[in-house]
Amino acid sequence: MIPEAPFLFSVAALNASFAGLGGLLLGLRHGPDLRPLDTLRLRQVVEFAFANLLVAISVQPIVALVGAAAGFRIAGGLSLGCIVLALPILHRRVARVGISWGRSWAASAIGLSAAGAALSLATVIAPSAGLYELLLVAMLARPMVVFVLVLGAIDEPEPVPNRDPRT
Repeated sequence: MIPEAPFLFSVAALNASFAGLGGLLLGLRHGPDLRPLDTLRLRQVVEFAFANLLVAISVQPIVALVGAAAGFRIAGGLSLGCIVLALPILHRRVARVGISWGRSWAASAIGLSAAGAALSLATVIAPSAGLYELLLVAMLARPMVVFVLVLGAIDEPEPVPNRDPRT
């Protein structure tokens, strides 16, 4: 077992917790009181968390098979693929549901994706356990931030459409 395994498994457990919380909140808030934006965000929490969990635990067998440098390089490349693939999927879902991006949501999505991509590339170029661990922290921030956005919107009133006062 690689020396970093306890950290990797801790990150995996944190992601599993986020997936469970996101699924629980989605189940508890189903029905007419759940806005499409909240549904989309809770789905993101679960998907990001599951992807992160797989990324965190996959490095152990990869390093065991091919060695530390190649293993962290491969795991960094897989992480980059997950981060890059998530962006067009999210864009398509947002467009399909007809949701507009809020500033905080767009800024967090772009910032966290850029940080994750940069750390993934750094891990591919100069593989090390430390870079990979930083990458996992950045990837853990994605479901965390989305979950905070959902929690922040729980007590937000539903926007009222503009009405013509003459009607």
